[in-house]
Amino acid sequence: MQLESIAANVRMRSSWEAIDLGFAMVRAWWSIIYTPLALLLLGLITLFLLIIPYEYYWVTLILLWWLKPLYHRLILHIISHRLFGETISINDALKKLPQLIFKTGLFSELTWRRFSLSRGFRLPIWQLENLRGKARKRRQQILVGNVHSDAVWLTIAIFCFQIILTLSFFMLIWLFIPSHYSDDLLSRLFTNQLEGIGYSVEIIAVTGFVVVMVFLEPFYIGASFALYINRRTQLEAWDIELDFRKMSQRMQAADKKLAALPTVLLAVCLTFVLLDKPVNAETSITAGNKIELPDSFVADRRLPASEAKRIVDEVMESQGLSQEKKVMGWRYIDREEEIKEVPDRPQWLVSLAAFMAKIVEFSLWILIAAAIIALYVFRRYWLPLLERKPKSDSLERPDILFGMDVTTDSLPKDVLATALTLWQAGKARDALSLLYRSALVLLINREKLALKHSHTEGDILKLSRSELAATQQRYFQQLTKQWVQIAYAHQQPAETDMQYLLAHWESDFASDTTKPTVDAAP
Repeated sequence: MQLESIAANVRMRSSWEAIDLGFAMVRAWWSIIYTPLALLLLGLITLFLLIIPYEYYWVTLILLWWLKPLYHRLILHIISHRLFGETISINDALKKLPQLIFKTGLFSELTWRRFSLSRGFRLPIWQLENLRGKARKRRQQILVGNVHSDAVWLTIAIFCFQIILTLSFFMLIWLFIPSHYSDDLLSRLFTNQLEGIGYSVEIIAVTGFVVVMVFLEPFYIGASFALYINRRTQLEAWDIELDFRKMSQRMQAADKKLAALPTVLLAVCLTFVLLDKPVNAETSITAGNKIELPDSFVADRRLPASEAKRIVDEVMESQGLSQEKKVMGWRYIDREEEIKEVPDRPQWLVSLAAFMAKIVEFSLWILIAAAIIALYVFRRYWLPLLERKPKSDSLERPDILFGMDVTTDSLPKDVLATALTLWQAGKARDALSLLYRSALVLLINREKLALKHSHTEGDILKLSRSELAATQQRYFQQLTKQWVQIAYAHQQPAETDMQYLLAHWESDFASDTTKPTVDAAP
């Protein structure tokens, strides 16, 4: 690691200034960061699409999210090389993938360390310092120090941004989906029931998720790496070391410019000798043409390392450097006032307080467990409170909806047989009208659904979700879709769709047995 070639201004920063530095590095080197990352993700997506069936495309999303530690290693490899002045190409970054996979502790981060909220800050210890075991733990304890909370909150903030951007992307797509598809879209996305636009919506969903993840992850790793660099600057005084190196470079440049100075001095001395003038005894010219400093500034001999360490330890243990005191108390922020020093408490009192705190903590956990057990034992008393109360029969029932008579007397005795006869006679609109009208009658009278004349087909479909079982809801959704298409778009239903509606009228919708039953609590 060559500090003199570092591409950033190394100085003491606050944690949030360091995070901003990480964001700036990503903005400056975005092309070399995002290109290999996009190629890596494109390869992984292609592989997953080849080995995972289409019906389980959501597994691809989970795997892409779970493999974030792999992307983090590639991003850190690129940023760390660019920060220390090394040029790296896309090909060089991708060639390092095998080493990043097998020699940077990736397996542990994909398993028991996957949900660590400070893994971005700890990653340079694994990848750049190559520490393992006890050495890594000691190094980690030193580096984490007082920035652990900042690293954790950075992870939480990036996660929240990812959720916000992903949901915003999905809501934008939602605006372009037809209303009869957007109803209950989420459940149909995971059950592969998006007829017609299924492939498009699923491809857009995967694309949106991947784009948001690719956009945010470099900022997360860049900010975490900047926190790591700032912490090392605090502990190892990188800024001071760099200043000394710059000073040394300036001194060397000055020495080169003054290379002719010894010759001038020699000529001056000869002049003094010729004039019989004494030379100042405090300086003399050596054979090496360098000026010797007076003895008062340099010790007679260099001390050995052990002796120097002993003297340094004695100085550090002196009263002026080793004095520590613990101050506790409450005060307002930004108010400069003296806090009264709390006298040291006896050790037995501190131990007793810690023991009592443990007892209180375990007591609270026992109380929570007892409350959960009590809720289960006495569930017969509180579960009925959560049951939906039966609706009153005094609800106002409309007689006409969409120009159709929805009274019970207007229906034939055998709805299914009549609808089948109309369909076979080529009267598809009349058959669908009869089925839809019968469904509305059942919703009004059997389900006690409060419908109004102002409700549309979409409104009725949304209101019925809380009243119908899953099987009934799927059937009514398909029936509404076919009715809307023939009523407003004048599109005849397909033979398979109509056969489904006729064959499943009794089993999926009209029969009460389709509704789930709840056993009473013992």
